[in-house]
Amino acid sequence: MSAPIEQKAVASPVATLVFGYLTGLLIQIIPWLKDNLTADQKQNLPVVIAFFMAAVAGYFAPHTSRPDLAQTIESVADAALGEQPPQPETPGADTPDVPHA
Repeated sequence: MSAPIEQKAVASPVATLVFGYLTGLLIQIIPWLKDNLTADQKQNLPVVIAFFMAAVAGYFAPHTSRPDLAQTIESVADAALGEQPPQPETPGADTPDVPHA
């Protein structure tokens, strides 16, 4: 069973790759950027822009609804709180356990 790809989880890494490479390419192509940026700025600008755009993309990406996880989340919460799911009744379960001597 395959689940849908969660858009919020994919948006940031994709934006990082696209904007990082695009910024690096623009620095190499546009003469003004190539001539007026220092070597450190040429190296750091793609990282800074990619980081910022990844944060923006992750913030605005829609959340993928996962109703199939609702059952899992409830069972994990019950286990964390120490609640046990209801057990089927067995005959003779009303008698207390008496240790054998």
